[in-house]
Formats: sequence, structure tokens, C-alpha cells
Amino acid sequence: MVMTRRTVHLRLLSAVALAGAGSAYLTGCKGRKSTSTESFVGKWKSSKLETPLYLYANGEWEIKKDDGRVLQYGIWEYKDGMLIWNYKMGAHIGRDVNPVQSVTPQEFRLREDDATTTFTRLE
Repeated sequence: MVMTRRTVHLRLLSAVALAGAGSAYLTGCKGRKSTSTESFVGKWKSSKLETPLYLYANGEWEIKKDDGRVLQYGIWEYKDGMLIWNYKMGAHIGRDVNPVQSVTPQEFRLREDDATTTFTRLE
């Protein structure tokens, strides 16, 4: 292949564009905060419930009315992109594992059964 001035110029432009894209990718990842247990700690409003959900840093969770009465409780964990819920209902101990679809400081979304549940931060 004969290298003309135009060919050299196009190759240089391609190399610069590729280097810039790689740099932008690496810089973008550097500034992004990864999802962790701390991302979920707080008081949340579920798109399925009227009563707030509290996720505590010690791994406990409660669905609690404003008067302080606890309707349901258990243990939760964030692991490998999943929220894992352990709960007690009467004499039954259950476990749900839900894929996390997205997380921002003000909202997270879980896949539950065949639908998405959205949790919006209240505090």
C-alpha cells in the first residue's frame, strides 16, 4: 500500500480518536461510585407499598408505620448485584433474591417476579 499524505493524515486522526475514546472511558469509570451496601441504607418508598421500608447498615430491615409499629422485618444483604431478603412471617422463614436493575443516590430498582419495583429515598 502506498502511503499518501492523505492516508497518513487519516491514520493519525483514527489513532487520536481511538486514544481519546479510551481515555474518556477510563476517566468516566474512575469518577463513578460503585454500588455497595451503603447505597441502599435509608428510608425508602416502594412502588408496591404505602408503608416505608427501612434498610439499616447493620443488615436489618423493617416495614414500619409512622407510629413505630413494625409490620414486617428481617435481614437484608447486597451481594453480586442482588438484594437478598430474609424475613419471618408467622412461623415461616422466607428468602427472596432480587436482581438490582439500577441504583442512584435517590432511587433503586429491583426485578421482583415479572415486574420492576422502584424504591425512592424518603430520608
